Amino acid sequence: MLKDIIRGEIVTQTSYDLVYDDGHGNGFGFPCNANGSVINLRPEAVANLAWCAEHPEKFIRVGEVVERRWSWRNPDRGTCSCGETVTLENQYHGACQCPKCGRWYNLFGEELLPPDQWEMDLDEDS
Repeated sequence: MLKDIIRGEIVTQTSYDLVYDDGHGNGFGFPCNANGSVINLRPEAVANLAWCAEHPEKFIRVGEVVERRWSWRNPDRGTCSCGETVTLENQYHGACQCPKCGRWYNLFGEELLPPDQWEMDLDEDS
């Protein structure tokens, strides 16, 4: 069993786009801050933004700031008996391997036999 298991934290990220579109998902989105000021635009994007501003009749949403937010949970991790940190992620059939000593663990941190010693039921009817 892994020692000192640390549960992965939930991470949330937010981004914003200045959107010009036709209401059907066709159009342009430019990265911006929450106030709508565009950021890190390449020259081609600057030209596209200028075109959008000059042709508002082509769009239903004109310069609307759209917030996008997504979350994920970082994987749990723990300390192997060899002292190495093991990230509990699905590397092979729901198991992961210590990068230092090669021990195998399930996603709960319990030690497993190596996969070459696993018995697989290949009979689809059972």
